[in-house]
This record gives sequence, structure tokens and C-alpha cells, in this order.
Amino acid sequence: MDAYAKIVRQEGVAALWTGIGPNVARNAIINAAELASYDQVKQSILKLPGFKDDVVTHILSGLGAGFFAVCVGSPVDVVKSRMMGDSAYKNTIDCFVKTLKNDGPLAFYKGFLPNFARLGSWNVIMFLTLEQVQKAFVRKPAN
Repeated sequence: MDAYAKIVRQEGVAALWTGIGPNVARNAIINAAELASYDQVKQSILKLPGFKDDVVTHILSGLGAGFFAVCVGSPVDVVKSRMMGDSAYKNTIDCFVKTLKNDGPLAFYKGFLPNFARLGSWNVIMFLTLEQVQKAFVRKPAN
């Protein structure tokens, strides 16, 4: 509560929502990438010899979904972090252009490995749990 009070006192109420646009965009993009890629990766793995719809496939598919999410989401994540940490940017586009101009395209992938470690493990847990819950509680239609 002290941090909120200090922010309001020093920067105004609007400062509590600094970076909300990039944060919402980041979450939407990353969630879309995770959900869209999981089934695609899973179907690709199931086409390989020796793989079946089991825990190993779910783990690999979750890692794949995490990888795609980081690839797609890292640029937005970097822009969001920069905007939330520096008020010098006018808006999201301004931050993106200045980052590209000043630091080059690889700047959008700073922290890729730690981000993948976080999102990859999250996706493994999330999708492995989803698959196990579906297996336990969702009835498959009779053929």
C-alpha cells in the first residue's frame, strides 16, 4: 500500500496504469501463441515414429508452445518493460522505434533464455495438467 501511495503522491493517479497497454498486448500475444502452437506442436510430434499421446509428448509440446510464445512475445515484453521503467517514451510505437533505432533488432530478444525457462516450464505444467484433467474427467464420444 505504501508503494501505491508514493506513486500517487509523486506521479499522480494515472501513473498507476503506466504501461497497461503494452502489458495487455503482451499477455494477449503470448497467450495466443501458447494456445495456437501447443496443438500444432503436439500433432507434429504425434506424426513422428514412436510417439503417442502421453506425458512425454505433452511435456515436449508444452516446451514447444513456450518456445513459440517467447519468440512471438519477446519484442512486446521488451517494449512493455522499457515503457514501464522509463517515462521518456511517448507511446508503444515510439518505444519500439527508438529501441530498434538505438539498440538494433536483437534488443527485442534480450533475456530470451530466462524468459524461455519461465514460459517453457509454465507451459509444461499448464498443458500437462490440462491433458491429465481432460483424461480423467472428459468423456470421449463413442465411435
